[in-house]
Amino acid sequence: MHPEIVHWGVLHIRSYGLMLAVAFLVGTWVSLAEARRRGLDEDRVVTVILAALVAAILGARGLYVLEHVTEFKREWGNAFALWQGGLTLYGGVVLGTMVGLASARRLGLPMWTVADTLTPAIALGTMFGRIGCFLNGCCYGRPTKVPWGVVFPPGSFAALEFGSEPLHPSQLYFALAGLFLFALTWSLRRRLAVPGTLFWTFIILFALIRIPLDFTRAYEPSALALSVAGVSVTESQVTSLALALFGALMLARLLREAQPGR
Repeated sequence: MHPEIVHWGVLHIRSYGLMLAVAFLVGTWVSLAEARRRGLDEDRVVTVILAALVAAILGARGLYVLEHVTEFKREWGNAFALWQGGLTLYGGVVLGTMVGLASARRLGLPMWTVADTLTPAIALGTMFGRIGCFLNGCCYGRPTKVPWGVVFPPGSFAALEFGSEPLHPSQLYFALAGLFLFALTWSLRRRLAVPGTLFWTFIILFALIRIPLDFTRAYEPSALALSVAGVSVTESQVTSLALALFGALMLARLLREAQPGR
């Protein structure tokens, strides 16, 4: 775990912020390559990327603060300390998607084609973001006996809760899922002809993959939504299921509208 990469005088480079920057730079490069292939105006696509990025960060941080409002009441200034970690992914997904689609429409770009163009980069971005979580020591897993369990150093968030118990490297599971989804969406980008279907396929798969992976992650008691047959279900798992169902409806709608004669 390396929450701080460089500390030289007043210069602090934190691993979480660095991974977010890498995700943005690599994601933009991938998106522009795909935009050129699709014949989209690159300058306008960059504008959409920037608008969606800012909205995603604000949405993810805003939802995290709302979920932990009692903690931030003591020091509201920490609500802006993004370099310390603390983003709720689905807040970013919802607001980033809404603003990105609205920006594409306002700029005269084909909305769903732009969404498909950015999809592989979004998947890749989740990989870099979760690596940042691992380096930062947040979003850690539950105790485990698997041979690849990770013991976090004293003073880390995980050690304060679980001591020297080996934990699931939950962040790396999510990072691998992001890499898999990038490879899949990149391979499908030429095959799914109906605009928007690549994006919603990614959303459905991302949400469905998260449901089992979340069983390896440690959550505070307030994040538990219900218990089914003795199994604790988190709010994010419920949200994932709802998002997958919504994505399936959107996918069906786009395919239906694309049928000849409609």
